[in-house]
Amino acid sequence: MKKEEKLTNINTYLIIALVIVVAIGLYFTLSVPVVKKEVAKPVPPKEIMVTVLQGCEDCFNISVAVDFLKQQKNLNITKTDEVSMEDAKAEAKKYNISKLPAIIITGDIANLTIPNFNAQEGVLVFDQSLPPYYDMATKSVKGKVEFILLEDKNCTECFDMKTVIDQLKQAGIKITSEKTVDSNSDEGKGLISKYKIEKIPTILFNKDALIYDVVNQVWSQVGSEEDDGRLVLRLVSPPYVNVSTGKTEGLVELTLLVDESCTDCYNVSMLKDLFKQSFNMAFKKDETVDVSSTKGKFIVKKYGIELVPTLILSKDAAAYPSLTSAWGQVGTEEKDGAFVFRNVPMLKDVFEQQGGFAYKNLTSGEILPKKEAEAEITQPSEES
Repeated sequence: MKKEEKLTNINTYLIIALVIVVAIGLYFTLSVPVVKKEVAKPVPPKEIMVTVLQGCEDCFNISVAVDFLKQQKNLNITKTDEVSMEDAKAEAKKYNISKLPAIIITGDIANLTIPNFNAQEGVLVFDQSLPPYYDMATKSVKGKVEFILLEDKNCTECFDMKTVIDQLKQAGIKITSEKTVDSNSDEGKGLISKYKIEKIPTILFNKDALIYDVVNQVWSQVGSEEDDGRLVLRLVSPPYVNVSTGKTEGLVELTLLVDESCTDCYNVSMLKDLFKQSFNMAFKKDETVDVSSTKGKFIVKKYGIELVPTLILSKDAAAYPSLTSAWGQVGTEEKDGAFVFRNVPMLKDVFEQQGGFAYKNLTSGEILPKKEAEAEITQPSEES
C-alpha cells in the first residue's frame, strides 16, 4: 500500500511540474520572438555483429538476450553467428568469460552502452546467464537441481509438499531429477537417520539449488546444508509427522464460543477462513458452543472468558510459528496449551465494513460497543 501511495505522490509531483513547465513555455512563446532552430539530424543506428556462444542443452536460453538486442532502435545487427559450446570455450577464455552461454558484440561499439554488457578487449560481452549454465572454472554445468521428496504415505492430512516443488519450477529452477521416498521404507529410514530429520514431509536437494537466488536468499532460515553438500528443508509447514513420536502435528481443533441470545453479535465463524488464509491452518474439527450450555459454561469458567463471540484453538496451533509469535497481541496461551482469542474489540474495523459489529461482555451483560443514541441516553446530566 505504501508503495502505491509513493507512486501516486510521484505522479502528482510530475503532473504539477509538467503544468508549470507548460505555463512557462507558453509565456515565452507569446512574449519572445520565435527563433528558428535547426532540426537535429537523426543518428543512424550502429552496425554491430553478434556472436552467440552456446552452452549446454539444458542451459539458459540465450535467445532472450539476442531478442533484446534486435529490439533496440539504435542498433543494426548486420550478422549473427552461433558457436557450439565446444568451440565457444576458446572464445570464452580469450575474453575472460566465466559462464556459457554468452554473447560477444563487435563492430561499431565506440561509446556504445548496453545494459548487462561489459566492455572487454575491444568487444562488448554478456556473460550473466541465469542457471543452468556451463561454469568455465569448474568445467561443469551448474544449476541442475535434483531433489528427493521424503513423505509418509500413511499421512493423508499432511501438508502437500508438491505445491512447493511446483512453485520452485514456476520460479525458473531447472529440476532434472525427481524422486519420492516413503519415510517408512528402508531408504526413508536411512535418510532420516543420516540427516537427523525430525519432521515429515520434507525435501532434500543437491547443492546446485543454492545457485538460484530464490533459494539462496532464504535457505539459512528454512534449511540446512550438510557436510556432503545435501540441502535439507527443516522448516516444514504443518500438518506434519513428528518423527520422534510418530504423531501428526498441526491438525487444530477449533471451538467457536458464542452467545446465541446476542442476535447483534458478529459472526465469529468468519475467523476460521481468516486463519486458513493467514496461516494456512488445517483443522481436524470445529464446533460451535453456546455459553449457556454445560460445555460453554465450563469453557467460560476454565479460561476466564469475558467477551464473546470468541474462539479457542487447541494446542496443535503451536505447530504454526507465525501464529505463536503474534498471538501475544490478540490472546493468551493457556497452561493446557490452548490458544484463547481475547482482543475482540480489535475486530471492529473488519466487521463494520460488512454491516456491523457487536459483542457481549459476559460479566456485565452489556452489548458493546454501545450505539451513539444509547450512549447519549445513559450519560448523566450535569444537574444529576
